[in-house]
Amino acid sequence: MTLEATCCCKQVSITVSAQPEMNSVCHCTNCKQRTGSAFGISTYFKTDAVLNMSGDTRIYTLWHQEQNHEQKRYFCSSCGTTLYWTISTMPDYIGIAGGCFAASEILEPAYTLNNSNKCQWVSFPSNWQVEE
Repeated sequence: MTLEATCCCKQVSITVSAQPEMNSVCHCTNCKQRTGSAFGISTYFKTDAVLNMSGDTRIYTLWHQEQNHEQKRYFCSSCGTTLYWTISTMPDYIGIAGGCFAASEILEPAYTLNNSNKCQWVSFPSNWQVEE
């Protein structure tokens, strides 16, 4: 299986050759701010599953207070979409913004994280694993 995620303007892309190792919805403040939404879809792959990265990206580094780790986020220099990131406590993985895959390729998350910060109107399918 090959999946490709792109930014809004389609100038930056990342292609992976595997199913994700982890696929979740996160309700932490940081993911909400990164996406401008009620949550973020975080899809993680082994770094060796990355086949190609193309386009002009910029990077910013931040310390994620709630999760106690450093993140390096790569975003499109034209449209600003955060497409992928690395996390200091998960060096063998790359996170890709789940909403950046083609609509037909967005995989259903298996679990939801940081639920103490979720919006009250958000609910989950009964088959999802719920982690605080």
